Amino acid sequence: MKNYIVFLLISITSLAFAQENSQGKSNGTLNEQFDYVMQKSNNFQEYKVVKKDYLLQLKKSSTDSVRQYQKELVDLKKQKESHQAIVSKLNDTLKTTQANLNELQTAQNNVDLFGTTMSKTNYNYLMWGIVSVLGLVLLLLFVQLKSAKSVANEQKSHAEKLETDFEDYKHKALEKEQKLGRQLQDEINKNRL
Repeated sequence: MKNYIVFLLISITSLAFAQENSQGKSNGTLNEQFDYVMQKSNNFQEYKVVKKDYLLQLKKSSTDSVRQYQKELVDLKKQKESHQAIVSKLNDTLKTTQANLNELQTAQNNVDLFGTTMSKTNYNYLMWGIVSVLGLVLLLLFVQLKSAKSVANEQKSHAEKLETDFEDYKHKALEKEQKLGRQLQDEINKNRL
C-alpha cells in the first residue's frame, strides 16, 4: 500500500508539472517525443512513471505516423505497379522498335534483284562484273571495228588502184584497138588500090 501511495504522489506531482508542458512536444518527430516523455517522466523504484497525457499524445502520434507510413506504403505500391506497367510497355515498344530496326537494317544492307535478295556487297560485285564484261565486249568491238575499218580502207585503196589500172587498161586497149583499126583500115585501103 505504501508503494501505491508513493506512486500516486509522484503521479500527481508529475501531472501538475506536466500539464503546463503537455502541448510542448506534440509536434516533433516520434524519437523526439519519446525522448521528451522519458525526460519528463519520474522514477519510482525501478519503474518510470509517465503522465497519461504524454502516453496518449505519444500513442496518437505513433498511430498517426503508422497510418501515414501505411498510406505512403500503399501509394508507393501503386507507383511501383504503375512504373512496372510503364516499364513493361516500354520493353514491348523497345522489342517492336528493335524488330523494326533489324528489318530496316536488313532492307538497307540487301537489294532485291530479279526476285532474290542479295547483299549489297554481292550486288556491287555482280554489277561491277557486268560493267567489266560489257567494257571488255565494247573494247573488243572497238578493236574489231578499227580492224574492219583498216581492212575496208585497204580494200578501198586496192579497189581504187584496180579501177585506175582498169581505166589505164581500157584506155590502152582502146588505143590499141584504134591503132589496130587504123592499121586495118590502112591495109584495106592499100589493098583496094
